[in-house]
Amino acid sequence: MKHTILTAMISVLLLTAVILTNSRFASGDPGTEVKIVPSTAQLVVGQGITVYINVAEVTDLYGWEFQLDYNNSVLDLTYGDMYVGGLNTPTNTFMASTNEATGHLWWAASTYYPTTTGINHTDYAIFEIHFTAISTGTSSLDLSGTILADSGGNAISHTVSNGSVTVGTLDLAVTIVEICNKHGNETWTHSIYANDTYADASTYYYPVNVTIQNTGTLSAASFNVTLEVYYDTTLKSSGKQTVSSLAGGLSKELIFSNVFHPTETGVVGRYSLKATVDSETNVIEDNETNNELTKSNFMVTVMGDVNGDKTVNILDGVRLSLAWTLTPNDASWNVAADLDHNDVINILDGTRLSLKWGISW
Repeated sequence: MKHTILTAMISVLLLTAVILTNSRFASGDPGTEVKIVPSTAQLVVGQGITVYINVAEVTDLYGWEFQLDYNNSVLDLTYGDMYVGGLNTPTNTFMASTNEATGHLWWAASTYYPTTTGINHTDYAIFEIHFTAISTGTSSLDLSGTILADSGGNAISHTVSNGSVTVGTLDLAVTIVEICNKHGNETWTHSIYANDTYADASTYYYPVNVTIQNTGTLSAASFNVTLEVYYDTTLKSSGKQTVSSLAGGLSKELIFSNVFHPTETGVVGRYSLKATVDSETNVIEDNETNNELTKSNFMVTVMGDVNGDKTVNILDGVRLSLAWTLTPNDASWNVAADLDHNDVINILDGTRLSLKWGISW
């Protein structure tokens, strides 16, 4: 019995000794991590990016070592060095190797005497790398051989998180600028009236549809679309909308409902609508020559000129009469005869036409 107890005590002592011995060579918080920041990124050819190697939840960091591999046919390494504040100074660099021919970095550095303690980081960069995208494709950013050391020369256990950079195409283009009816769901092909109003005399704005297409492969982050209304070269009004994102290959239709209210008559080309995508140049694109589109092939005439011949006369009266009592649900509906925009042709429209009888420009 005594022999059994003695054997058990010796086993406990030996196990304790092993644990104490191992603790000299492995320390660290369970959340300690070496990671690539940002973990993913999207670029177009020619665009640059700064990538950091960060340590998180580390205590008593006195030295570190890492190797990093990247695809040198997709990314060009332009800069790489230690990040200020990652270690206590003074520091000593043991390995500083960059091989652009193979796409490989190998770096090792530590604090040294008179500093005797390491540094604690919740999340901090220890290394900074600059890349430039040189061709389309994807490059993994793979860490290997990572070592974190404390001030006693013990390894700090940690996890590793790699990253990647995708280089693709991104091209935002304005493909459509068109004037719509008041519901914004139909292209306006009829007379556009200066100083147009609803039946209650409130201002009538002609809705304008601006369609944007991302013809690239990458998603576009937040960008702005601006619509400007010009009379000859004079800017009359403008509006802006923000698109939060647009995936590659998709289109986005925007309706500008409170921008286009013409106040002057003008033959074809005097009024123009210019739409500009990414109007504050926030998105880096492959092609920016298609970021603007102008529509100017329309005329603004006087109220009641239903047939668009620049004069209000019996020809307009006949057209209004032919549309009498009709609504948008009728096949013969004539939206140009709906002078007060209440979706029915009646005496209110007839009165408006009569008040403009004989006016021309």
